[in-house]
Amino acid sequence: MLDFVMHGDGPAAAWAQKARPGDRLSFVGPKSSLVLPEEISSIVLVGDETALPAIGRFFDERPVRVPAHVLAFAADASAHQHLGEAAGDSVRWELMPRPDGELIAAAFERLAATHDLGENPFVWAAGEAASLLPLRRLIAGKVPRDHRSIIGYWHAEKEESAGAVAPALPEPPVAWFAVRTALQLGLLRALADRPMTAGRLSRELGLPGQRLDPLLGALASQGLVTREADDWAAAPAARDLLDDEHSQEEFVGPEAEQVLSLSRLDDALRTGSSAWELASGSSFADSLAEPAMAEHLEHESESLVYLQHSIVHALGDLRADEITVVGPGAPVLLEVAARGGYPGSLSIGTTGTGAVPGSGSGSGSGSGTEPADVAISALLLHHLDDDGAREHLRALAGLGRRALLLDAPAPDALSPAAALHGLVGFATTGVPARTWERMAELAEETGWHAHEARGLGWGLVAVELTPREPAGEREPHRE
Repeated sequence: MLDFVMHGDGPAAAWAQKARPGDRLSFVGPKSSLVLPEEISSIVLVGDETALPAIGRFFDERPVRVPAHVLAFAADASAHQHLGEAAGDSVRWELMPRPDGELIAAAFERLAATHDLGENPFVWAAGEAASLLPLRRLIAGKVPRDHRSIIGYWHAEKEESAGAVAPALPEPPVAWFAVRTALQLGLLRALADRPMTAGRLSRELGLPGQRLDPLLGALASQGLVTREADDWAAAPAARDLLDDEHSQEEFVGPEAEQVLSLSRLDDALRTGSSAWELASGSSFADSLAEPAMAEHLEHESESLVYLQHSIVHALGDLRADEITVVGPGAPVLLEVAARGGYPGSLSIGTTGTGAVPGSGSGSGSGSGTEPADVAISALLLHHLDDDGAREHLRALAGLGRRALLLDAPAPDALSPAAALHGLVGFATTGVPARTWERMAELAEETGWHAHEARGLGWGLVAVELTPREPAGEREPHRE
């Protein structure tokens, strides 16, 4: 009889606690290998114990033949292990009982001083999120953005006070608006360049009068700016934010605009419209081809890279020589197929119905007179309301004799913020997250027969569509 210890209370632990003999469990992975630039002189791998499997996998697969240097941090010497390093590599183990960002940054400085990393080193780091901030700051001005990948694998929980505490209600988003305004004005960037008085800062930003004091006070209360005498300066937290474009998107840009549409959610629920349409005057689908939104959605689609194995397998099952891809995920899907060795021909197309064409990559436009063997809709359907979805599905028939929907019907259930992401999605489209059965219904309404959905991981499903047979000849839909 084996005894197992459950760690935490996440989805995996909850399933394991309730599992009984015969219960089925599906999983995907491991993730695809790290995508590295073509020209690197060395690679530095930094991580705590949670990063050791990824570091070990790097040495197993060895995607580049350059010197690799490892900084491994462990709470106890029993975690030390052979990682498969070769001649020219180095591995240094450091004792770290608890996450310590200053220790990590200092160890990196020592490594850079004692090893020749060359002109184009790549730095990869993973571990407790907050402990990686000093390293992020240290290398921000030394290592180009495309030569570093720093990933927060986990977050240290703050110690709770003794006794049960009732859940706290969310506070008004005053601080969020303060940070958003500071980024929009360029205030944090200006103070990161050099400290200055509020008056000089106003002149630098082209603002009238002495109007910045309330905003600076709010930012100081959040630890983003500091004041010494009359001079204001950017705090380390502000510099971290300026170095992290993904974090900035939570305050400015398309992601923030989606959140702002929630201010009309009550009216949307009363009228049956979408909050986005009430706030902006047009449907979310109309915004999909705007450059900023298209770039944002393509960036969101980059998670497809981590599902390379299951996606390439799904493409192979299509047995198609010619495939046209539309939607925000089209450019990434072409990259995934190429990296996975898929032998067929993929090109990016457009339906003219709100589908976001790719950024110009690919071998063709998909706009020829003859439809391809298969048309793939990559991560588009969940951005459309039902009418837009029907129009898109009908247009796919002009692009391919068969079709494949690659979509994430609902936010990733493993995310603690899945419900909140679901609400933002509802605000932008006016449609609750679709089950794959609902996707199948829409397909049936538009002349397709939907085959059973295939889970690819992280909530992504693949649904193959074939032309619907005439009534009386149609095979029953598989549940």
